[in-house]
Amino acid sequence: MCYKYRPNNIITSAVAADLASHPSVKGNNKSLGTVTGLINGCGAITASVGLLAVGPLQATFGWSSVWLFLIGCTGTGTLLMSPKIYTELFPPATNTESESLV
Repeated sequence: MCYKYRPNNIITSAVAADLASHPSVKGNNKSLGTVTGLINGCGAITASVGLLAVGPLQATFGWSSVWLFLIGCTGTGTLLMSPKIYTELFPPATNTESESLV
C-alpha cells in the first residue's frame, strides 16, 4: 500500500515547482518552504486517512471495494489536476506567438 503516497509526492512537487515561479514568493525561500511544507503536510494527512479507510472497507465489503476506492482516489486526483495538466500540454499562446500567426 505504500504506492498510495506516490501521487502525494508528485502533486506536492508539482505545486512546489509552480510556487517557485510565482511572483509572490519569487526570491523568498522561507515563504516558499513554508507553503510547500504545509501542502506536503496536508497531503500526508489526507493519504494517511485514506489508508485508514482500507481496513474497514476490506473487512466490510471485500478487496474489490478497496481497489474501487483506490481507482476513485486516482480518478479524483486526476480530475483535480486536469486544469494544470491541460495548461502544461497546451500552453496559452503569448502575444508574440499570436502575432506571428497572423
